[in-house]
Amino acid sequence: MGGLSYEGEEEVLPEIDMRWCLVGRFFTESYVDFQAMQHKMASLWKPGRGLYVKEIEPNRYIFQFYHEVDIKRVIEGSPWTFGRFQLVFVRLKEGDNPRTVQINNLDVWVQLHEIQTGYMSQRVVQDVGNYLGKFIESDSNNFVGVWRGYLHVRVSISLDVPLKRRMKLKKSAE
Repeated sequence: MGGLSYEGEEEVLPEIDMRWCLVGRFFTESYVDFQAMQHKMASLWKPGRGLYVKEIEPNRYIFQFYHEVDIKRVIEGSPWTFGRFQLVFVRLKEGDNPRTVQINNLDVWVQLHEIQTGYMSQRVVQDVGNYLGKFIESDSNNFVGVWRGYLHVRVSISLDVPLKRRMKLKKSAE
């Protein structure tokens, strides 16, 4: 019986500029209408230089932008949804395979409420962010003005781990 054998050959993908690509999936087992999703995301994101979207596997998409400003606006504006399904994505790096890269984290802004005056510091915000997931950034307006009812922190949360709802802050004895 005949056959073909291939050793060490890599899949040839169309020319993709990885600098401005996201690979993502929707947090659902349901079917996602590709055409409707593509049009909806383009209308929400409004990329100045355009957008190319390709379904590379069921519920795995590559989003190619054509300028850094466009991809940054999408990343910083997340989380995004389509049909009540959360879009989870990662930015591709040079050498990443869009078919195998892990897509298990969601970047979100979290509000920190009831933070006592003695704990309102950048260090506390960063530590709380790392407790919740992985700290990404703090809102530049957190410590501006006389009174804030809450602080904002952006964290990357693993979808494989249950969410943490509460935590206590206490000063160590000196």
